[in-house]
Amino acid sequence: MPLTQQQNEASPERGMPFANEIALQHGIHFEAKYIGSMEMGSSRPGARFEILAAMRRVRYEFKARNIKKRLVDIVVSVDGVKVVLQRKRKKQKYMDESKMLVMSHPMYRVFYVAHDSYDLQIFCYVARDGASNSFKCNVFKCPDKVVF
Repeated sequence: MPLTQQQNEASPERGMPFANEIALQHGIHFEAKYIGSMEMGSSRPGARFEILAAMRRVRYEFKARNIKKRLVDIVVSVDGVKVVLQRKRKKQKYMDESKMLVMSHPMYRVFYVAHDSYDLQIFCYVARDGASNSFKCNVFKCPDKVVF
């Protein structure tokens, strides 16, 4: 029995594509507040609780120092993860792109992504840093308008 074009595209063998390839090349943009980063050491984190402990440590240390959260755009693409500062529209029309980039990690260096089970708006990703070759925990908070 021959399959029609519609049936062939929706077959379970092919799977349903999330987005077209062009969108994945350019990246998917997320808005978040950047809390901070902390080095976890050169050894690979062994368990999930180590990553959660590092994430909570970053939150409490930056909160104790009264460091303000910065609005960022997280761009996830096939090339990797880029964290870019959001522009202030009133003060500066043009910013240097190198000053806007907070961090960039190729996808093969991203080790783990987790969220805080106590506060679902907090999430982090752990990536191996290129310069020091150690693991860094980067912590973010979802904007207030996002509800799960």
